[in-house]
Amino acid sequence: MKAKTWYQVHMILGILGASFLLVLGVTGSLLVYGKELQSFTGSHSVKLGQDRLPLDNLYKQLLVQVPEGTVAGWLLSDLKEEADQVWFHNLEIPSHEVVYLMNPYDGQVIGKLKEDRTDSLYGFLLVLHYSLFLGGFGYCIIGCVAFIYLFLTISGIKLYKRFWVSLFRLRWKESMQILFSDLHKFVGINAVWFHLILAITGGWWCVRDIIILPHPEEEVVHHLWPAQNSIDQLVDQTKKEIPGFRLGYISFPHHPNEALIGLYGNRFDSSGLESRYGSYIRYDVQSKNIFDKVDMGKEGILNRVLDSFRPLHFGTFANHFSKVIWVIGGLSPAILAISGISIFYIKRKNKRRRIQKIPLNSSI
Repeated sequence: MKAKTWYQVHMILGILGASFLLVLGVTGSLLVYGKELQSFTGSHSVKLGQDRLPLDNLYKQLLVQVPEGTVAGWLLSDLKEEADQVWFHNLEIPSHEVVYLMNPYDGQVIGKLKEDRTDSLYGFLLVLHYSLFLGGFGYCIIGCVAFIYLFLTISGIKLYKRFWVSLFRLRWKESMQILFSDLHKFVGINAVWFHLILAITGGWWCVRDIIILPHPEEEVVHHLWPAQNSIDQLVDQTKKEIPGFRLGYISFPHHPNEALIGLYGNRFDSSGLESRYGSYIRYDVQSKNIFDKVDMGKEGILNRVLDSFRPLHFGTFANHFSKVIWVIGGLSPAILAISGISIFYIKRKNKRRRIQKIPLNSSI
């Protein structure tokens, strides 16, 4: 493919994806500290207690405070002053799901959210980031944008082969077109590794969830997990099977042909590149026997790489050091979108001016 063709494709895809990359860049940057921002607003905050109550106690207290129904999932907060989130299906309205906020120190339900959590700051940013509030269709759009982003990165490398010549050049005193061109190259080349990480990880999740592991709507079945069953016993058993296991999420059985309860988390001594929910054990509800098990520390290289996509995408692998870099880097798609569109607009404007200045040929 000739350089001119590369440029034209780069320009067309850049124009198509610019508005999406602007939204994804800004929301992605905010999501790096999304939970901390949510905590700052105080809507999910609880009074910090000495110790969390046992899960069995919390589960029984929850059932007393909510309508009859079924718990679908339980997200344990990774911030001590934040409430747990419990996905719950009402028995009278099976298709309706709410997310209850529960204080893990006293077992009190302190509020509830929409199923998609869009009435919380973090949930609003998250849904906007991965689906644009368009549901499955929006998720497909974001997947396409991820692959456009990847191609723009690769084509940018192809177009600027001698990138080292202008790696740190920003000509502030030149025309706006030159300045935006320098800015576009500066951000594109210096953060090329960042662009590749975001595009590949985001694109993979869309391929996985839409093509490889689609999740069709299923009927909700109630009372698959009896209240007298012990969650804490399964947690203790999981810690024996996966030494140092740290629980992050519980998936309760609530679909037909799925009498399994899953405990998802990671190990206390795991590296920052292991996701919070990469290791898990799923148990048969009746027999309490292990149905399947994944200890990410013992998995093959491919599974470990795929599991690292979450901390790499959100920049959580090195605590605040990586988070600060990801907040800044997260704005790079937005900067590229603005600078790219500005270059296109200025070029078009200058071209029209040149055409208007050419006198009409009055000869024969």
